[in-house]
Amino acid sequence: MSTATSRFNRLGLVGVVTLIYGFLLLPVVIVVVTSFTTQSFPGIPKNGISFQWYEQLLADSKLVNSLRVSVVVATCSSILSALVGTVAAFGFVRSDFPYKEQISSVMLLPMVISPIITGIALVRYFGTLSVPSGYPALIVGHTVLTLPYVFLLVRSELVTFDRDLERASRTLGADSTLTFLNITGPIISPAILSGMFVAFVVSFGEFAATQFLIAPGTSTVPVVIYTMLRTGLTPTINALATLLIVVMVTVAFASRYFDPSN
Repeated sequence: MSTATSRFNRLGLVGVVTLIYGFLLLPVVIVVVTSFTTQSFPGIPKNGISFQWYEQLLADSKLVNSLRVSVVVATCSSILSALVGTVAAFGFVRSDFPYKEQISSVMLLPMVISPIITGIALVRYFGTLSVPSGYPALIVGHTVLTLPYVFLLVRSELVTFDRDLERASRTLGADSTLTFLNITGPIISPAILSGMFVAFVVSFGEFAATQFLIAPGTSTVPVVIYTMLRTGLTPTINALATLLIVVMVTVAFASRYFDPSN
């Protein structure tokens, strides 16, 4: 194959990929652009741009509170998922016990089962344990939904982990705590951080199960957006969606910036 033909094929592939990504991202671009409209309904700005819908968004206490609730719940659930998921991954990789693979598959069920079913099951379970709705139910429920992501990432890192490094550390006199802090922890920390960022994004955008766990004053952003859509479509929703896009993109870049392997 000649160099010209190879270059043509490569350019053609790049063009196809660009068209596909452009088609997928076009709705997101439209949402962002229409959030700056001067009209009273979502539309492409024709007479200049306006930030009035962002001003209304920030002036709406209900929307601001939903953003605060989503950030708190996503942060807490991602931290809990990191702690529990890391410990669970160590247990499954470093220990042998009956039905280990079967139990491991059960831990991944929240990724497979519909969040609606998970939400209903959590409501029944929390009712039995008298767990109050609102922040406690939301944080625990979102931890259940996001735990498999951290567990999978950390377990994959531990499966390929070179344990000779730990043995060398112990041989040189370090105890198990120092070995973890100086050897094991830094090596698997990229997987833990990646799992936390994924858990944050999943929790922040979760709607199906969340609607069963909220209480007055603890509605998350997706629930508030759904409620607003039922009463009418306004550019304020587009402004809120744009802020969500900014949050997701920021988290994605932060996951790379704070990755120690980079």
